Amino acid sequence: MFKLEFDIPEASDKINLSDQILLFGSCFSDEIGSILVQNKFISLSNPFGTIYNPVSIFKLLMGQVSPNHLVENQGVTYHWDTHGKISGLSEKETIELFTSKQKETQDFLANSKWLIITLGTAIVYELENGIMVANCHKVPATNFKKRFLEQREIIDHYQSLHTYLKKVNPDLKVVFTVSPVRHVRDGLIENNRSKAILINSIHAILKEHQEVSYFPSFEIVMDELRDYRFFSSDMIHPSKEATSYVWERFAATYFNTDTKDFLKNWKKLKSALEHKPFQPKSEEHQQFLKTALEKLESLNEKVDLSVEIKQLKKKLK
Repeated sequence: MFKLEFDIPEASDKINLSDQILLFGSCFSDEIGSILVQNKFISLSNPFGTIYNPVSIFKLLMGQVSPNHLVENQGVTYHWDTHGKISGLSEKETIELFTSKQKETQDFLANSKWLIITLGTAIVYELENGIMVANCHKVPATNFKKRFLEQREIIDHYQSLHTYLKKVNPDLKVVFTVSPVRHVRDGLIENNRSKAILINSIHAILKEHQEVSYFPSFEIVMDELRDYRFFSSDMIHPSKEATSYVWERFAATYFNTDTKDFLKNWKKLKSALEHKPFQPKSEEHQQFLKTALEKLESLNEKVDLSVEIKQLKKKLK
C-alpha cells in the first residue's frame, strides 16, 4: 500500500451540469473554479479576489461591506475588505470597481444552486480602531493587531450569513472546504492552530445546518497525498497533479451520473480536438473532424459549445 486509504462518502445532494456555482475564498477556490470553467460549468470564482478569513468572506457574501472602506498606498487606492485586484488610481475608480463586483456577486448568488467556500486562515488583522481587514495591502505591520478568530465568533458570523442566504436564495446548498495551502508567514505552528480552528468551526456549523456539507480537500492533500512531490516548487501550494486529484475526488463525491458521463465524454473530445495533425487537410483527418463535429453538436444540447463548434467548422474543407 503506497498511500493512506481515505473514504469520502458520496454527497446526498448532487451537482448537475446546469447548476450555477459560486466559489469564494482562498486561491484554492480559483484553482477549482478554473477547472469548472474548463469543463463548461456555469461558475464564478472570487469576484473580489482571494479572501482568506471566514469573517471577511461572510461579510462580502452578505453585501454588508461599505464601498468607502479604502486605503491609499504608493499612489494606488485599495479596499480593505478585498484583494489587491480591487484597486484603482483614485478613490472613485476603486469604489466603482468594488460596487460593480458587489452587484455581480449578489446577482450571481441569487441565482446559484451551490456556494463553495474555501477557508484559508483563522488569523486576522485589525486596524487600531478594531476594524478587521481582509488584506493588509503592504501597509506596515505596526498598523495592525494580529489575532486568532474564536470558534464561536466564526459560528456566529456564519449564522448571520445563513439568515441572509435564506432570504435571497432559500434552496442554496453550501459546501465548506479548508485550503491545503500553508500560511507560512504566520508560522507553521500558528498555521496548524489556524487550520484546526477552521475545521472545528465548520464541523460545529454542520451540526446546526442541514444545507451545509464539508469536502475534505485539506485532508486529501495533507494526509492522503502527503508528499512534497505533490507541491509546487515553493513547497506551499499544491501542484497541478494534486489539484487534479482533488478535483477528481470532488467530482466523485458531488456530481450526479449525467454530469460524470458528460465530463468523461468531454475529456476525450477535448483531448482529440487539441491533437495537431501533420496533414490537416488529409482525408483521414477531415473525417476525424466531421466525427468530432457530430459529437460536439450532440453535447451542445447539454452545454454551450458554440465557440468550439465554430472553430472546428473553420478547419473543415
